[in-house]
Amino acid sequence: MKKNPFLWITIIFFVFNILNTYFLTVSGLNQYIIPFNRTFLSELCSLLGNFSILAILYLVGVLIFKKPKRISIYLTCLTFVLNVAIIALQYYMKSYKLAFSIFNFSLMKSPTGGFGGNVFLDWLYELFIYYRILTLAPFIILLIFCIVFRKRFEDFKIKISFQKVFCSFALLVGCCLGTYSYYQYSLKKNWGFSTDYAQYGCQYAGAYNYYISEFIFRVDNREIDPDANVQKELSELEKFNKNKSSYINAVDKQEYSNKDKQTGILKGKNLFVIQMESTMSFCYEAEFNGIEITPNFNQLFKDPNCYYFNNVYTTVGIGNTSDAEFSFFTGLYPTGDMTIAWEFDTYDFQMTTLGDHFKDYLSYSYNPTNESFYNHNNLHEQLYKITDFRGLESFEAIYPKEEYKEKYLNYWISDASILRWAAKTAKEAAGKGKNALSFVETITPHNPFYDLSEDLPNFENYEYGIGPTYYQLTNYINQVKYNDQLLYDFLMEATNKESPYYLENTVFLLYGDHGNALYRGAYESLYNRELSDLEYRKLLLNIPVILYDPSGEISASLVDSPVEKILSQTKSNTDMYRTILNLFGVESQAPYYGVNMLSGEPSYSYDPKNLDIITDDFMYCKKNDQFEVKDNKALNEELIKHILEYRKKQDSYINTLVYTAKKKK
Repeated sequence: MKKNPFLWITIIFFVFNILNTYFLTVSGLNQYIIPFNRTFLSELCSLLGNFSILAILYLVGVLIFKKPKRISIYLTCLTFVLNVAIIALQYYMKSYKLAFSIFNFSLMKSPTGGFGGNVFLDWLYELFIYYRILTLAPFIILLIFCIVFRKRFEDFKIKISFQKVFCSFALLVGCCLGTYSYYQYSLKKNWGFSTDYAQYGCQYAGAYNYYISEFIFRVDNREIDPDANVQKELSELEKFNKNKSSYINAVDKQEYSNKDKQTGILKGKNLFVIQMESTMSFCYEAEFNGIEITPNFNQLFKDPNCYYFNNVYTTVGIGNTSDAEFSFFTGLYPTGDMTIAWEFDTYDFQMTTLGDHFKDYLSYSYNPTNESFYNHNNLHEQLYKITDFRGLESFEAIYPKEEYKEKYLNYWISDASILRWAAKTAKEAAGKGKNALSFVETITPHNPFYDLSEDLPNFENYEYGIGPTYYQLTNYINQVKYNDQLLYDFLMEATNKESPYYLENTVFLLYGDHGNALYRGAYESLYNRELSDLEYRKLLLNIPVILYDPSGEISASLVDSPVEKILSQTKSNTDMYRTILNLFGVESQAPYYGVNMLSGEPSYSYDPKNLDIITDDFMYCKKNDQFEVKDNKALNEELIKHILEYRKKQDSYINTLVYTAKKKK
């Protein structure tokens, strides 16, 4: 080693940088990914692809710097860049549960909304506490070698045969192209879904090769047939359409109808919807370390007019909150890899949404951050047909922050303030003789789930036995506990005739938008046991849906119905769309694909990002064929095939709708 440190530095550069890519492709090193099944050919192509890119970069360094010491410094700096890039990709995977693609870059359009600083501090913390610092091991080892053996490098120029270098470049480029071509072929043959092509690329072409090839060739795996037609793609979905007088449900093979005993029972009422940020079901009807997390809602659930659906799953893709909105307003699953909010900023596409069905209502939507966040100021009014969207800028115009500091939470509108603002506007609609549809998004709990005890009034921190390592989960549960009181207080105000925020003739719908993506070890510490991969992912997908009807109309329709069974059936947040149309007696020829959540009709859910399929009887992951079944039942292969077909046809419809639309000027 002392005689030839340059040789060792070369070996370390190749071996350790190739090993580092497994932080992007192995779940044991990165729990936020779900890898595809590995094959000998995929591993070989990945190895060749990564080696070829590193070898090309190595040859470039030799050609430019020529001397061993200079080349070693170049390799060390290059390794630092590669290592930091892999760390950045890991953080992306944590946030979005999906490998990064340059075609997802529209996510960067959203302003940070005051979250950036706190997220950065948590990233620094996680760099050490979750051992992400190990990703810098190749750089650290090379740096140590360069420093220790700095005086032992031989001072000569490496002789270069340009003929050999040219042949080497040609061979390496050919290897990169060959492995990338194999990835594209295998992706189309074995996967067939537009989402998660980046994860497939990292595994089948090599991470370095995939990202450089994606940047150079700009192959967008979401691209559609140029001859595709929206009406044709919509007609392909007709077999899944449930807006029919008679259809057969794919789960239980029973006959159902678009009309049932709940049809129209809430006609003429107002609707107040609260999309609860990052709120998950595991906190409801639960206590940890002897502390009840949601005592107020747990008590409200005893009211026969309050319904808690405890087995509902989010369907968000990389858009997170924005995707939850999309599913609510359209009853459709997002494709997973597309941010509809920002695609709508580029393309002029239209679809039938909830606003179209409630066009006789005055409809208002509210978000506590910048109005340009996820393109809300355009998306809600133009696509969702909301009468008026309002965010931080509108609120500040009414309540200047310097005068009304108590109405804000740091940079954002506080949850209590935005709810009362929405209630006040809904009352004004009633004064105009109009029904109101209100859609409000809360801001807490929000990643990175820091301690709010100094920022919120009457906020109290509790310990749940999780430990300081996983402080984010402790803070998260405390924020859910705080919101339990806040949201309950609002509902009591809104249903109290003596309150200035009383909303007459109103039904309330509350639901969580998505999970919190916190480390599995945190939940294992909370539950004091190990969680399987599927159990952990199911926990992160499980969101609460709460329907509160003070009038008792729903309760009257459920007499002699198995209410407990209905509330515990598997549903997705796309089912809320059909449920609202049904309850409010909306008649339309437009198709919908979900079920009425109160009817007892069985349903299913799938995760657009990783294609985890969840039913009452099983959970199945298409990517790697993992599954868990209930009561030793067999997998329903026919149902899985039905769901996969629906997924493909619905994705094709949305992609065609978006990418064949005219570009906005």
